[in-house]
Amino acid sequence: MLPSLEVEFKTLLTKEEYTRLMNRFKGNPIDVQTNHYLDTERFSLKATDTSLRIRERDTLELTFKRKKGYTMHDIREPLESNQLQIIRETGVLPEGKIFEEVEAIIGKQKLTNFMSLSTERMYFQYGNGVVFIDKSNYLDETDYELEYEARNYHDGKKEFIALLGDFKIKYKKSEKKIKRAYNALKRLM
Repeated sequence: MLPSLEVEFKTLLTKEEYTRLMNRFKGNPIDVQTNHYLDTERFSLKATDTSLRIRERDTLELTFKRKKGYTMHDIREPLESNQLQIIRETGVLPEGKIFEEVEAIIGKQKLTNFMSLSTERMYFQYGNGVVFIDKSNYLDETDYELEYEARNYHDGKKEFIALLGDFKIKYKKSEKKIKRAYNALKRLM
């Protein structure tokens, strides 16, 4: 599959803000997914500011992400239903572009599914982009987030600021889900 570029703007939400938005936009599609995060035992991917996950919905999708400037470069490949279990058992990805990208970073190290994170996500078109309202559960924690995905940084930033005003949301810095999950994992160790 071809890489895609997306520009994301995010803010954490309080439970009250989340509930208010979910009620306001009731009727929009809701998607439930679980992300299974993979890395080596030494977290070699994290050390290079990359991430690897398998997104489980009705289908499975392998995604490799690497930040480049203001954009997130990602590569996505579909997986067969049995491949999640094979990757968990062997620590090896199926052949393809993601395998090549990951192997260039980790060499022959094996991958492990160190954490899974489930998200209930409402989404809808807003302005020139898409709004996502997320409730995420991982390691006995729950958090809430609003994400705005745009085509370019400058227009997207203006639209995101306007969106926060329209929704009466106070901006609260939001790390990537994977980083929040890593931080929760560190607290448990």
